[in-house]
Amino acid sequence: MTTDASSLDSEFRQRVVDNMRTILANLLDYSDPVTEDMHLMHELGLSSSLGLELLLQLEDRLDIFIDVEKMNQDKVSTVGDFATYIAGHSRPA
Repeated sequence: MTTDASSLDSEFRQRVVDNMRTILANLLDYSDPVTEDMHLMHELGLSSSLGLELLLQLEDRLDIFIDVEKMNQDKVSTVGDFATYIAGHSRPA
């Protein structure tokens, strides 16, 4: 399921990206800048357990609930893809 980018709150999406960058750098002990086009698993080495931790920290920091039931992991491969998914499939906690 794809999300129409025009229907997203671009300010909220940017908050998601900014938080993801910080969280990923901390979780992965990554010192280089994290960019939106970086692949979560192949480039950053994000494991499924760290992916879950990323989701939990995003929910906590942004005070949201992320609906992962509809997530197609094949279409959420980069930081930007994941931010777009979260911006379109989350709700206030």
